[in-house]
Amino acid sequence: MNSNFAGIFLGFAGYTIFVLLDSIIKKNLVQNYPVLEINFYITLFSLIPISFALHFISGWKVLINNKLHIQLLRGFLGLICAAIIINSFKEHAFSEIYPILFSAPLILTIFSYFILKEKVGPRRILAVLIGFIGVLIVSRPGTIHFTFSLFLLFIGAIILAVNVLLIRMYANNQSSIAFAFYGSVSGLVLSSFLVYNNYVPLKGSDIYVFILCGIIAGTGGLCISAASKILESSVFAPLQYFQLIAGFIFGYVFFRDIPDLYEIIGSLIISLSGLFIIYREYKVGIRPFVSNKSRIRDVINRGH
Repeated sequence: MNSNFAGIFLGFAGYTIFVLLDSIIKKNLVQNYPVLEINFYITLFSLIPISFALHFISGWKVLINNKLHIQLLRGFLGLICAAIIINSFKEHAFSEIYPILFSAPLILTIFSYFILKEKVGPRRILAVLIGFIGVLIVSRPGTIHFTFSLFLLFIGAIILAVNVLLIRMYANNQSSIAFAFYGSVSGLVLSSFLVYNNYVPLKGSDIYVFILCGIIAGTGGLCISAASKILESSVFAPLQYFQLIAGFIFGYVFFRDIPDLYEIIGSLIISLSGLFIIYREYKVGIRPFVSNKSRIRDVINRGH
């Protein structure tokens, strides 16, 4: 019971921390610096808590593995996804952004059927279709509300699903802290090359904001990783939807954003569809684990 409480607390803390990170970026950074420069500094300083975890918890030996190319590929995809998400902060509220990102579990169900050859029954297929109706309600394509950055979030959701698919396919016995480390390192290296020609010198005390963001990003990822190890999959997987609620709360507190009826209805549809898919996977014995010995669960990690 105590370990379950700790796991639930860490899960809620991790997802809340990511919303806090997004709030700081949206409020203080996204209008002043290029997206890739923001990502560069966040990945750089996220190595602070990750390195502490490697040194004091898991040991540096977990970085030795035979899936380095997969780790680097996930880092590259994470960089793209993070850039898409940060860019969307310029125009859209969390109540628009998060529901679209949370279509990733729906997309993952489709990928699992076609790529992993998992059996997907009619109830899960129906849940996926209903979930995408929710996405359409939130995004409202064909209206003035629908922007290019909102469209890119669909690409971001696909990338999130691909990242989890890579975990299912290749992550047996890989350390989740190693995934976080290699994701940050590869994102750091790639963004440093890409940001070189568009670098904007830091203003005033913004370096401290970036340090804070990096530490928050690394800590949030570690909290979610720890929760995923403590909790059963059926308990852990639904926790991610708390980020939608936290997004609504932080959006109002920091930006006075109030979700409209379309965003509320669409978010409910997406969340209920995703939760039903998780429930059906649990009932039919499709584990979010890669294998019984795997040390990584399917975490929709945004790549910061």
